[in-house]
Amino acid sequence: MPARQRRFMDERAQAFLAQATHDLAEQPGFGISELLQRVNGYLHSEAASLFVVDRATNELVLEYAASPDADKVLGVRIRPGQGVVGWVARFNEDLIVPSTALDPRFFSGIDQQTGFTTRSILCVPVASGGKVLGAIEALNKTTGHFNDQDVVLLQEIAGVLAERLAM
Repeated sequence: MPARQRRFMDERAQAFLAQATHDLAEQPGFGISELLQRVNGYLHSEAASLFVVDRATNELVLEYAASPDADKVLGVRIRPGQGVVGWVARFNEDLIVPSTALDPRFFSGIDQQTGFTTRSILCVPVASGGKVLGAIEALNKTTGHFNDQDVVLLQEIAGVLAERLAM
């Protein structure tokens, strides 16, 4: 991890990242869905998901989710640039949306399909070698608002996921 980012990760965040990375690599049965569950717990978010780029169509496919409606959203496809996750993947930039009601990039189609209400989003691209492989997002922080420390942690998780997806 670059020293510049390490400064922004407190000991608790570093320990969380180390344990999650270890478990993903070493624990049989511990996979991306379990990692997303832990992200929810650490960030105090209601849901987390990983969208992966389908190279044939360039669409983003929701392949992993940790949410009450996970079974309803798996397989959902987002067009390039559509919604917050599409924007993040297109521009390869992190994004905090403190209020989806005020952000025109928000795509409400998934909420309409599931009945879930997305109020806030933290989304980070999953990239390797400058190539976007997908995006990870956390929804609805229940304690305060998503912040820069949350971004740094999710960036590091995205780096771990990029290694997994690039295999």
